[in-house]
Amino acid sequence: MKYKPLFTNKESKALDSLTIKELGFQEQTLMGMAALSVFHANEDLWKTAESIWILSGSGGNGGDGYALAHTLFQEGYNVRCFSTSPNKNEAGKFYESLVSKTLGTIGTMEDFYKEWEEAEEDSVLLVDALLGTGFQDSLSKELKELIDTVNDSDVFFYRLSLDTASGWNPYLLGEKTQESQSFVFADSIEELGTRKWENIGFIYEKDSIIPRYYESIGFPVHSHLNNATFSNRYYLEPDPESAISIIKRKNKDHKYSAGSALFYGGSDGMEGAILLSEQAFARLGGGISKIFSPSMNIASLVFKEDLSKMVKTSSLAETLNDPFLKKTKTLVLGPGLTQYPNDLSGWEVPEGLRLVLDAGAIPTKGIPLPKGNEILLTPHVGELNRMTGIPHHSVQAAYDTLIKYCPQNNVYVLLKSFVSLLVCPNGFSYVWESPNPKLATMGTGDLLSGILARYLSLDLSIEEAVPLALSLLDHSKQVEEPYPSAHQILKSLVELV
Repeated sequence: MKYKPLFTNKESKALDSLTIKELGFQEQTLMGMAALSVFHANEDLWKTAESIWILSGSGGNGGDGYALAHTLFQEGYNVRCFSTSPNKNEAGKFYESLVSKTLGTIGTMEDFYKEWEEAEEDSVLLVDALLGTGFQDSLSKELKELIDTVNDSDVFFYRLSLDTASGWNPYLLGEKTQESQSFVFADSIEELGTRKWENIGFIYEKDSIIPRYYESIGFPVHSHLNNATFSNRYYLEPDPESAISIIKRKNKDHKYSAGSALFYGGSDGMEGAILLSEQAFARLGGGISKIFSPSMNIASLVFKEDLSKMVKTSSLAETLNDPFLKKTKTLVLGPGLTQYPNDLSGWEVPEGLRLVLDAGAIPTKGIPLPKGNEILLTPHVGELNRMTGIPHHSVQAAYDTLIKYCPQNNVYVLLKSFVSLLVCPNGFSYVWESPNPKLATMGTGDLLSGILARYLSLDLSIEEAVPLALSLLDHSKQVEEPYPSAHQILKSLVELV
């Protein structure tokens, strides 16, 4: 599995300073390297534009814009540069002066509006170099007007932002601020030097994560990872090949070595949820499993489909004393439960047993969690809010809550959303940014619980199992049906393995 370090704005600034002060890089050199990286990464894009306009602010981000303008001009592109105000950054001043000499002029905001009014529809590629990742203040009236113009105009057929979309701040997202917050609606973002934590979840169209591309410019992102410059946040990239190969049964496997798991859930009328979880586990190669449920109908429902299954109507207390629990490595608890089981509060999880808590087993704030070293909770956003008593409108806000919650309760939490977040009790966290609208259907959470159980039953750690399960489930994007059911998704995954 590929893990890419994610840096906060503060950490990125610290790395920038370290690169200049301790490693001896000149900021002017880094700015030039950033411009060259962006230029070469987008050579096909530049060719599509009749004209390229660069909006440069007064800081380092504006300096990157000037450096890019110089490079584009020297390579023969029709480029115009507009400035909100003179650059205050020393390296930025150098490139601002260079652009004045090479392009002949840098336009003011008055020039920008005048030329914008005369420009033809879809004729301009706009580069946003207004505000860097360090900008945290509210926008001035002038900047808000400029950004709103950029967003609403049909003159600009593409908007590329350097490092971050100007004005974007995930911490301002909320029910009242989401619509009123002004930021550039970038078509893509070029992250320079470090991958940015605050950019995670950048979205302005429903169900659409805007593409971000990372350009290395020499920052020591691996040789200087320490507590001062890095907080152990990682970006997960899908690994579909490993997800499939690991889950396949080996020739020498027997029913226990192939993986064993116990499932408890399915209140009256909700039995399908726990059955789907167990079915995912079994059909993806699990060797042996047993289903427990408070429902009196569970046995007839199971045996109607498969007489070889083990199933029992039981309370959770009886389930936790069943001999099968001592033989298995994985317990999935909660799919289809309509009420949190009191016997779970404070339960001492046996050593070596991995516990997955989903749906009805996600506790409300104030209810004691079970105690153990390998407990994974899998809430969606609403369940996370109920579990912590705090509303969350961004993955960054969820992280701020969970980075305290997980060590305090010695649990792992996988937040399921269009951006998924795994936070571990040791302080490590992993982001999965792969929106999949085909999973927005009833039963896919139950499916994920069963897939997680399959990987965990193979003696994998929670940190290893979660990205593999997400990678496997990501294959559902290939299902031909536009709105597949959970059973159709499972069928497609079974065909892969």
